[in-house]
Amino acid sequence: MKRALLFFSSFMAVAIIIYAMAIIPNYTAFKTLFQNVDGMTEGSEYVANTYSLADLIRFIGKKPEHVSIVSISIDRPDSSLYYEENRPRTMGSLGNLILLYAYAQAVESSQLDPNKEVRLEDLSRFQLPLISQNAHDGAIQRLITEESPSFTLEDAVHAMVEFNDLVIADFLWAKLGASTLQFRMEELRKSLNLRVTELPLPNAALYMAIAEPASFLPEFSPKRDSLRINSSLRAVFHTKALESFYQKTADLEQFNALIASFKENRINQNFMQERDALTLFPQTTASELAQIMRYLLLDDQLNSNVQARILRALGWPNGSYSVTRSFESYFAQYDSRMGLLSGLDFGTSIYTGERRIQVVLFDELPVAFWHHMSANHMQEDFQQRLIWDPALYQTTKLAL
Repeated sequence: MKRALLFFSSFMAVAIIIYAMAIIPNYTAFKTLFQNVDGMTEGSEYVANTYSLADLIRFIGKKPEHVSIVSISIDRPDSSLYYEENRPRTMGSLGNLILLYAYAQAVESSQLDPNKEVRLEDLSRFQLPLISQNAHDGAIQRLITEESPSFTLEDAVHAMVEFNDLVIADFLWAKLGASTLQFRMEELRKSLNLRVTELPLPNAALYMAIAEPASFLPEFSPKRDSLRINSSLRAVFHTKALESFYQKTADLEQFNALIASFKENRINQNFMQERDALTLFPQTTASELAQIMRYLLLDDQLNSNVQARILRALGWPNGSYSVTRSFESYFAQYDSRMGLLSGLDFGTSIYTGERRIQVVLFDELPVAFWHHMSANHMQEDFQQRLIWDPALYQTTKLAL
């Protein structure tokens, strides 16, 4: 009996130690998982049937509410693809295209010095715990090495695009200033007759606002029949979120309390609520983003130095094996956040020499399906192959 009791006690002690070793270091992850059991099964029926790009094309054809595509052939305009191109969707990091335009103009007019050194603490003040942490860590590892412990503003801008770093995007937003960005946004609106695309806002301001719901936050909940928030309500939300952001970042005590809250509870929303809340963020359409791209990258009326600087920032994929085997040149910006996968790119196929400007927007995706697509980089693969794979392009065009 004593031996049995001793064995059982030893077994339980070892089990508790192993359990503690597994749970304690990963407490936040386990807590998040348990809080999102429903979300992790949402859309699982699509996961089971979507393991190839052919499967993904079928999903796109059946679910136009989730996807917009514009693929414009520069050399053969009649061979272009438009699908749900005018449907408003969350812009996310694709708004960096507007930041890049304002940045390039500011450099060209000598308002900003691209070679000015940036301190790490200049970026850190825009960092919210557990928001796009891996992307920011990756950007910093690229920027700071033993061989090169310092970096410039131009270096930071390039890392912003390559790693989709929300922290550097917010730093650049503040560096340019709201009035400059609004002026450049109005330039684009007038030149291109934009009707939907909204001004990009600091990511931190938006996440802070949805983390601490206030009177200006429109009500949202998972699986609503209509998740779209009308433009006037969203405009009020944007204004109030920005005001609150300025107030809290200016008050050290408030800001420290906010940081502590994010460390403990992140944004206080489950996965489905977080996905739905993105409808409050600035919006655009695939059609308008494609117009902006074509103007910024190819229009003869725009300063060539401005175009070259934007292209250099977007050209981070060039040189990688996966790109050089299929493209003469390739320029891109991607975004991935809860329920949203999007990308804009401009590439020249190594096989046909055809140039394409593209915008692909997936949003309000079921959570489990979003995790599946994100983990497999399906959207990026699909978008790139639309340029260099004529068979996939024809299949997609016929299906849509």
